[in-house]
Amino acid sequence: MTAVVSAGRGIVTPQGVVLDLEVAGVGHRGVARVVDLVVGGAVLGVGSGFLELLPATPALVGQLILGFIVIFGYPIVAETFFRGRTVGKLALGLRTVTLEAGPIGFREAFIRSLFQIIDIFATFGAAAIVSVVFTRRSQRLGDFAAGTFVIIEPRVIRHVPAVPFTPPMGAEAIVATLDVARLKPNQERVIRSFLLRTNELSSVARSELGHELATSTSKVLGHDGFLGLVPEAYLVAVLAARQLREGGLAELAIE
Repeated sequence: MTAVVSAGRGIVTPQGVVLDLEVAGVGHRGVARVVDLVVGGAVLGVGSGFLELLPATPALVGQLILGFIVIFGYPIVAETFFRGRTVGKLALGLRTVTLEAGPIGFREAFIRSLFQIIDIFATFGAAAIVSVVFTRRSQRLGDFAAGTFVIIEPRVIRHVPAVPFTPPMGAEAIVATLDVARLKPNQERVIRSFLLRTNELSSVARSELGHELATSTSKVLGHDGFLGLVPEAYLVAVLAARQLREGGLAELAIE
C-alpha cells in the first residue's frame, strides 16, 4: 500500500492517522510460537510412539514425514481453515490478516509456512526476530512474501458509537442490493476509521488510501470495480449497506 504504513499500534497513514488495528510484536508472536511448538511436540511424541511399532526403516521414513507435516503442514491447514489462527495465535488472541486487514487463504498460509526455512531454521530464528522488531508492521520475511501481518484482537467486546452512513446520492439501489456478508469486522473497522478521518488526510493521501481500501473491499465482496461510484462513495455505500443489512443504525460491537 502506498498510502499506508504501520506502527507498533495500528495501521497509520503518512499523516499519522491511526486506522484502528493493533499490530502484534515479537513478544506476543514469540509466545504464540512456543505454544505451537508444544502442540507440535505433543503430536510428534504420540505419532512417534505408534511408529516405533514398525520396522526401523519404515519408522524412520514415517517420522520424517510426520515431522514435515507438523512443521510445515500444521500452520498451513490451521491458518487456512481457522482464518489466520494457529493454536498458539488463538491462545494469545492473535490473527494473521492481509495488508488490507482481510482473511488470509491457502496461498498466504503456504508462503508463510514455506518461509520458515529462512525465518526460523536457516538462521535459528534470528531473521524472524530482527525483521519483526525493525519493521513497521512487525512482519517477518514470510509476511513480506505473503503480503500479511499479525494483529492482536481485542479480548473483550467494545462498542464503538453509532455513526450513520447514508447512501450516496443516486446509489440507493446499489446499497439496497449490495451483499456485504463477507465483510469482516477488521475490514469494517478500517473503512469506518478512514471515512471518519478523511479531513485529517492530505488530498493525495486521501485519494490513494480510499482507492486502496475500495479495491481490497471490492475483491472481498466479489465484484469488479466500484459499481460506478468513486472509491470513497463506494466505501460509504458499503457501510450503509452493512447498517441496512443489520436492521438499521446500531453501535458496532467488536469482539
